Amino acid sequence: MMRFFNIALAASLLLIVLAFHSYAEDTQTYAERLGFPKGAKVVIFHNDDAGLCHEANLASIRGREEGMITSWSLMMPCPWVTEIRDYLKKNPDTCCGIHLTLTSEWDHYRWRPVSCTDTYPGLADEDGYLWDNVRLVTEHATPDEFEAEVRAQIALAEKMGIQISHLDTHMGTVFATEEYFQRYVAVGIDKQIPILLPAGHMTLLREEEPKFNDQAEKVRALGSLLWNSGLAVIDDAHTNAYDWKKTDKREEFTQLIKSLHPGITHVIIHATVPSENFDAISGSGITRAGDFNAMLDPALKALIKEEGIILSSWKELQERRNALK
Repeated sequence: MMRFFNIALAASLLLIVLAFHSYAEDTQTYAERLGFPKGAKVVIFHNDDAGLCHEANLASIRGREEGMITSWSLMMPCPWVTEIRDYLKKNPDTCCGIHLTLTSEWDHYRWRPVSCTDTYPGLADEDGYLWDNVRLVTEHATPDEFEAEVRAQIALAEKMGIQISHLDTHMGTVFATEEYFQRYVAVGIDKQIPILLPAGHMTLLREEEPKFNDQAEKVRALGSLLWNSGLAVIDDAHTNAYDWKKTDKREEFTQLIKSLHPGITHVIIHATVPSENFDAISGSGITRAGDFNAMLDPALKALIKEEGIILSSWKELQERRNALK
């Protein structure tokens, strides 16, 4: 599960640096600010880990073409990125973000930094691969090295002709320290790319992370900063689907869909197509297959329609934000 409450620490420091940006309580959701109807429930079903392997790519593509996936993000250090690149060339309207990847967590399927480890040695372990957990990243990679890798991944995507819809994070590394988070926000503003930072009512997120409640207003202020910088912002996020370790998640997603509040909710999934190959990569195949099955489930598609939920993407959100400038 992605953990967000460390944002609170970064928010405190950023607010000192950016004190001239004030936040006033606004009853409008970010969905309404972006032109969706009042009270609209807007959902992004977002597939993390595109580019990880062929199975992740197949799930992303089939989920987009046949199911409810409206957005995905790409792991630039991983070996199957070019398959997604080729798909995007033929399908340029696809919403594709960058899944900023500072870790390589599997035992025998690993990847290296995009940037040069001779220049930025803190990014890699003794074998030259990205560290296998977030703690080791924070212990070895300086903020400058972190930012260098973030920018290198963005630059590689741009060089490959990928139109980047947004930035988010693999294993939550961008939220791990104050300094990392500051760089994440700064890069998003500098590159004019929206970043994953729920900053509206945050109802589901605060239910998942009770520690987040005390810092919600500070994060909303950061949302105002991003909005005033010309970037789309979302209201809420749901990050728990990875913890539902089963292949049939219809009941869980039904409850989630019925619990959604007005505003834009980013629902994180990790869909992959089941295979023996993926089982050799990771022990997470069951929960990932469950996400894939859910995204193609006709009953859940029908429920989305019954509940009047609007499916959207980061690409559409930023297009709407640009129209307001």
